[in-house]
Amino acid sequence: MLSRITSYIAKQIGSVTFVATISMCLLVTLVQSIKFIDMIITNGLPIEEFFRMSLLATPRYLSYLLPIVLFGATLFTYNRMTSDSEIVVMRAAGLSRGKLARGGFVAGFLGMLICYSLTLYLMPASQVEFRSIITHARSQIGSAVLREGQFTNITGDTTIYIREKQSENTLLGIIYHNGADNLTIIAERGNIVETIEGPRVVVFNGNKQVKKDGELHLLEFQKSTLDIGLTKDQKLLRWREANERYLPDLLFPNPNDPNDVQNFDKLIAQGHARILLPIFCLCLPLIAIASLLSGQHSRRGQFKQVSTAIVGMLINLILHIWLTNAAGKNPTLLYVMYANVVIPMLASFYMIHGRRKLKAPRTRAVGSEA
Repeated sequence: MLSRITSYIAKQIGSVTFVATISMCLLVTLVQSIKFIDMIITNGLPIEEFFRMSLLATPRYLSYLLPIVLFGATLFTYNRMTSDSEIVVMRAAGLSRGKLARGGFVAGFLGMLICYSLTLYLMPASQVEFRSIITHARSQIGSAVLREGQFTNITGDTTIYIREKQSENTLLGIIYHNGADNLTIIAERGNIVETIEGPRVVVFNGNKQVKKDGELHLLEFQKSTLDIGLTKDQKLLRWREANERYLPDLLFPNPNDPNDVQNFDKLIAQGHARILLPIFCLCLPLIAIASLLSGQHSRRGQFKQVSTAIVGMLINLILHIWLTNAAGKNPTLLYVMYANVVIPMLASFYMIHGRRKLKAPRTRAVGSEA
């Protein structure tokens, strides 16, 4: 069982992390909402899709935010406890740096488990659904192109009018005109269907009017198909990006897929980055703890220790990003990616546990003279 001190520190870090994470998620969602709203207006999607897309986009940026937020929460908590002399009292009570660091370690470990659930499952699962919504919105005729009660110019020569949309794929009162072929089609109703060639409209109970050689030819039909010039669904041809893949698909790309072969090293590098990213939830807080606990307490504040921790965190993350991109071209750098995480953690453990305890300052005897 956790000691009271460890539990107290872990809860302090957890509460700060929770509030900061919610705030950062709301901020990122607000920034992304501009793009989502524009997509909804352009493609005529229902407002519910905005909340759905915002929710699906959360695991991706949350997996990158969580290590940084945990670092900030740990740094803030230990710095506040130092400023309030809580750390000094605990040290005076005989607690070592190792015992004081346990609370941050527990919070970081729990954050690492949460981040693994994001990177290994929730992020790829949500990205697959997110891309599916975008692809469907861009290829769906009923929501993206056709407008009820309006003449819609699809291509330069093609115009279509829909009196009423009874449902997502059922249309009433259709007028179709192709200027290049001098063809006009009027139909009572139609259904949107997906074919191998792309989206089509199957119309029923209407007539075709073709002007040829100065004469108008009229042909009635019970069923016909309209090709309104849209290409086939890109979803069938779209290559899955790294964010949409689960870990095995990243570490073992398909050797029969030309796109996978072309991006072979990049996919593997992204797979190892997916493994390492959650470990930063533990590595970065340890950097903060080691920086604050290994220095002398000063009433003037812990500016030097805080600055050292922030610089260490930035160097660590920047190296991780650079190495991930570089390893996509040079696979030997994968070992350096792991060293970039392991070495700071070992150094932090040494600063917390390995160094000798700081000697307590001498106290002058009462009545002694300088």
